[in-house]
Amino acid sequence: MRTLLLVIILALLGVQAQADTTNRALQVSPVPGMFVGGVGLLCEAADTSLDNRHYFLLTKSRTKFGWADFSRDDDVNYSIFEVEKSPDIYRMANDALEISLNRKTLGATINGMGAKTKYTCEAMSITNLHNAAKLELQKLLRGNRI
Repeated sequence: MRTLLLVIILALLGVQAQADTTNRALQVSPVPGMFVGGVGLLCEAADTSLDNRHYFLLTKSRTKFGWADFSRDDDVNYSIFEVEKSPDIYRMANDALEISLNRKTLGATINGMGAKTKYTCEAMSITNLHNAAKLELQKLLRGNRI
C-alpha cells in the first residue's frame, strides 16, 4: 500500500523514479528494434554556412541504415536503406540519393537532387541520437500555432 501511495505521489509531482531492472521487465526503446545494439551518427555539414544536421543509425550487423525523417506524424521516423560495404566505405542508395560514409574518418557525402554535400559525423549511442533527433523535431514544431 505504501508503494502504491509513493508511486501516486511521485507521479503527481512529476518526478520520475528509477526503473527497477532486477525483475528483467520488458523495457521499451524509442528506437526501432532492429537498431538495438547498433550505433548512431550525428552528422553536420562541413560547410558551416549550411545549417544541416542529419541523424543516422546503423544496425549492430551494419547491414541496415536508418535516416531520421521528420516529415510524417510529428514524430521521428526512420527511412531504411540496405548497406553495401567495402573495407573503407559504407554506401547506401535509392533512386533519389546516394550516401557514402567513410568508416575510418566518419566523413559522409550525400549526393542527391543535383547537389553533393560533405558532412562530418560523430558516433554516439542510438538512444542519445534518437533523443537529439526528438529535440530537433521539437525545435521545428515550436513555431507552429496549431
